[in-house]
Amino acid sequence: MHDAITFEQLGKPSLAICTHPFEPTSKMIARTLSLPDFPFALVDHPIGSANADELSARAAAAYEQGMRILLAGSQK
Repeated sequence: MHDAITFEQLGKPSLAICTHPFEPTSKMIARTLSLPDFPFALVDHPIGSANADELSARAAAAYEQGMRILLAGSQK
C-alpha cells in the first residue's frame, strides 16, 4: 500500500492489491499518507494456501478491479 501511494504521489499510476482481512490496515495507511480515498483492489483471503483455481479466480477479480481503478485514474 505504501509503495503504491508513493508512486501515485510521484505521478505514476499505481495499484495496490490486498486481501479482505487487511482492508482496515490499507485504509489506515492511505489516511496516514494523506490519500484517504486511495482506491485498492480487494481479493479473497488466503493467498498462500490457495490452489491454482482459487488463485486464478483471485487474479481475475484483481484484474477487473485494477482495470477500473487505473482507468478511472487516467480520467483525472
